[in-house]
Amino acid sequence: MIYITGDTHNLEDMSNLSTSNMKFCCRQQAADYKSIENVIVLGDFGLPWYNCPVDEGGILPKNGSDAYLLKWYSQKPFQIFAVQGNHENYDMIEKLPQEQMFGGTVLRLSYNVFYLKRGEIYNIEDKSFLVLGGAASTDKIFRTPHESWWEQEEWTKEEQAACLAKIEEHGNKFDYVLSHTGTTKGIALADPYYSDAARLAELQLDSTVCFNDKIDSLITYKKWFFGHWHSDWGYENYAETKYVPLYHEGIVIKSNSQEALPE
Repeated sequence: MIYITGDTHNLEDMSNLSTSNMKFCCRQQAADYKSIENVIVLGDFGLPWYNCPVDEGGILPKNGSDAYLLKWYSQKPFQIFAVQGNHENYDMIEKLPQEQMFGGTVLRLSYNVFYLKRGEIYNIEDKSFLVLGGAASTDKIFRTPHESWWEQEEWTKEEQAACLAKIEEHGNKFDYVLSHTGTTKGIALADPYYSDAARLAELQLDSTVCFNDKIDSLITYKKWFFGHWHSDWGYENYAETKYVPLYHEGIVIKSNSQEALPE
């Protein structure tokens, strides 16, 4: 079983993955917490936040908060996969060892913690996932380059072209999309500020939102999950929408065999 939740921001919102929070969300969806095999965080994972050594097994954090968090995750009974957000140390992400998993490339942080690569397509528990990611930081003028802000948060033209080619090769059809920021339609649901058309146009200043909108027009899918907007509107309205913004709550996706079981 897969469990999808929103931004964790290093230690700040690590409680998204606390046993009590996850068990609560599972109960709300008539799901068994013990059946969770794979957890997906929708960006702003923030680990590692500080530069540290890397070997073939992943990161070797020297900072106390990074080390504590990695140890806490290592005690979880499932694998954790993070979409790349905007508040990430991309200089460190680029150094992570790569390996093949679910039909695509993942980036290893430890034996059970990984980043999903943006632009990759994965088959997780018999479900197809298109993984996007990134966003433009609106607060970057207050941040320090390569210390608290990284320009790699937005896609290059080459990355976008490679992603579009993979989408076409896959037949433009997926079960689910995972991103950090959303599409303009999805963001308008997550944040009432953007219910006004003029304000909605402000989102076009983010090249990532523009790219998400382009992809949205090209593909078919069941649900589009995203974080970034610190909203659980998607959890509260899951049955009625294909755009699913998440923050603290988590959505369960059962495997095909679990879905076939009687309730």
